[in-house]
Amino acid sequence: MTSISMDSKALKLPSERKKLNILKSAGVFVRYLLLSLLGLVVFTPFILAFLGSFKTGAEIIAFPPTLFPEKWMLGNWPDLFFTDMGGNPRLEGSTSIGLIVGLFAFYAAFFLTAMSNQRERKGLPRKIGLPVSVLLIGATGYCISVYLGITFDAILTLRVSVTIAMMSLMLVALGIIAMSEPDWGWVVLSLIGSILIAGVVTWLFAQMAVDIGGGKFSRWLFNTALLSVVRAFLQLIFCSMAAYAFARLRFPGKGIIFGFMLASMMLPGAVTLIPSYILIAKLSWINKFYSLVFPGIVTAFGIFLLTQFLKAVPKDLEEAALMDGASYFQIYKDVVLPLARPALLTLFILQFQAMWNDYLAPLLYLNTPDMWVLNVALEVFKQQYVTKMNLVLVGAMVNAIPVLVLFFFFSRYYIEGVSYAGVKG
Repeated sequence: MTSISMDSKALKLPSERKKLNILKSAGVFVRYLLLSLLGLVVFTPFILAFLGSFKTGAEIIAFPPTLFPEKWMLGNWPDLFFTDMGGNPRLEGSTSIGLIVGLFAFYAAFFLTAMSNQRERKGLPRKIGLPVSVLLIGATGYCISVYLGITFDAILTLRVSVTIAMMSLMLVALGIIAMSEPDWGWVVLSLIGSILIAGVVTWLFAQMAVDIGGGKFSRWLFNTALLSVVRAFLQLIFCSMAAYAFARLRFPGKGIIFGFMLASMMLPGAVTLIPSYILIAKLSWINKFYSLVFPGIVTAFGIFLLTQFLKAVPKDLEEAALMDGASYFQIYKDVVLPLARPALLTLFILQFQAMWNDYLAPLLYLNTPDMWVLNVALEVFKQQYVTKMNLVLVGAMVNAIPVLVLFFFFSRYYIEGVSYAGVKG
């Protein structure tokens, strides 16, 4: 009798397991279905706006509304890019675009090439290489001042302020390299090459801005994309260097400086809005890209995020590189940055999105059609083309799609970076 009961229990077990598996599968299916429906509800305004971009203006405001257009107006999208609100491209604005992109090109080229992997120091000695490098940067600053004067006869205040800002940032890059005991012959060659690359990039993008035109949608998209990409990348460079210093290096007053930096995050933006505008106006940076890039080149939030991430990263690889004779800059470039990729991508997405969606600062500092960004231009565009809602919806789609695509492709790194940054304080 015992064996018969055991056999019957053994026969029941597979059937019970099947039932449990079916119930689990059904539960998972229901959860995913509910989440999908919730996502569809949340995403409904975007779907309606996207479909509305293919409708006529009368069909958009018709009642009752329809989901799909009666006739797909595919020409709405190219029509938007051919709209012109007037205004010619100004050389002041185009030159500021070129110089900002040129600065980024200089940093990228110089940091990638300035440190030689050769350990032999047969090049220029420091007492010659460092002054030569400083003189090269000084000559570059003079060329920038002359370039501004020749291009559009810039006033003295603008020429001096832009030259000092550009030279200061170039000297910061040189100072960082100088602390790593580099081969100064290689540094001078790298500096010359980086300056030449920056000059070519400056002229190319300034000319590109002029060729695109003034109050056109393509120019607004060009302005927004350049501002968002360049400022986000420059913030990655400067915030990551500061975060590496706070997380790994020891220096007097580190805790006080870090605490002061965190305290600055508590100040609301409205408190500094008027003083910032007065300073930018005194420097003659109004209606130029300098006003949005130079003040925002470093953010306390970016330094804090990367510092928390680097504190959670093991030091073994850095210590091994230090024992092999690598300098601090080489460790930062070749070890720390690859390890910090999730946090860097997280910061890039956040800062790119912040600049892309910014409205107040561009509205305050950029006041001619050739310098508008998409958010400001769409607001004016909506007022002027109030009867052409289809074109307004197309503009809204063009403004929203890049951020959605960026987050869709890099969401994994975004989540990973945020989770790592919260591991260790």
